[in-house]
Amino acid sequence: MDTHSFEQFRNDFFQLVSESTSVVITAHFSPDDDSIASVLMLYAILTEKFPEKSVRIIYTGEPVTRYAVFAGFEKIKFVDDVANHLEGVDVLVMLDGSQQHRFSKFPEKLVAVPKTVAIDHHAGVPSTFTLSLVVPKSSSNAELIYHTFLTGDPISKSMAELILLGIIGDTGGLAHVPADQSSVFSIVKELIEIVGVSIGEFRSRYSTLPQRVFALLQEFVHNTTYIHVPRWPDAQYTFVKRSVAEMGSYSDEEMSAASHVYLSYYLPRITGYNWGFVISPRSDGECRMSSRSLPKSVNVRVLHERLGIGSGHDRAAGGAFKESDPEECIKKVLEWMKQNEPAIL
Repeated sequence: MDTHSFEQFRNDFFQLVSESTSVVITAHFSPDDDSIASVLMLYAILTEKFPEKSVRIIYTGEPVTRYAVFAGFEKIKFVDDVANHLEGVDVLVMLDGSQQHRFSKFPEKLVAVPKTVAIDHHAGVPSTFTLSLVVPKSSSNAELIYHTFLTGDPISKSMAELILLGIIGDTGGLAHVPADQSSVFSIVKELIEIVGVSIGEFRSRYSTLPQRVFALLQEFVHNTTYIHVPRWPDAQYTFVKRSVAEMGSYSDEEMSAASHVYLSYYLPRITGYNWGFVISPRSDGECRMSSRSLPKSVNVRVLHERLGIGSGHDRAAGGAFKESDPEECIKKVLEWMKQNEPAIL
């Protein structure tokens, strides 16, 4: 997208906010680095430009406290479902996703808000919004917000940290930047100079591994399984039993953190298995599925969309099953694979 298009969206968005009284910012289920960065970035931008407006951040789900080191985190309100907290709201801004079912279990309630906005960098068919900006070629939603609202302006240290959080989080620590997104390295150079620390030191502030999370990681490793399904590239998968999650009283935050570590360091890194998925039980009775793949393998975004459980990137996607038993979810995925052809990219 060219500079003019970013400018046009920015002008239209600010005009929409200027005509409103109450704005809510949200992002998809299961907060990750990029979605947290995105909501905090936009909150800072809007509260500075429109100090007279009511601007709130509301997330569906349990608190994710490891991001408390970032400016503005205390402004985030975690609730049962964002759809139940929108009375009197004029504008609902949905970040890091452009399909309304990724934000709420009651997407039909979201469209009741007079004005809806989406800013997203995922491919896929978006829902209908009053205003939307979807740029799949952006490395992260944080980078997209940077280009839309901050290019050319002085960047504070706290804002630089947020942009860096989003970019690093959605690129696997810059390990998964494709050739057509290499311009992000020049942005990271600027941000690192502002923040004044190495990427490793920066990440250590919010990505340490508590012992309880390590125990869950051990469960994921122990349950790793390698499979061959005709017509599909060989895959690996893993899960945590619901009985283990309940016996240990593990929180969704702990489960998400352990899943993230496994996805980052064990999937898909086993020789001969260039894609796979993780199934983890959550406190709401559902199960989350997260998938990863390497080039010339399964397009996991398409897989999740065809399963009807979510979406994401071509190489990294997520979604939720209504079923409460992780092993039943695995059976459902494997049975679907046996009956369908993979999308290879």
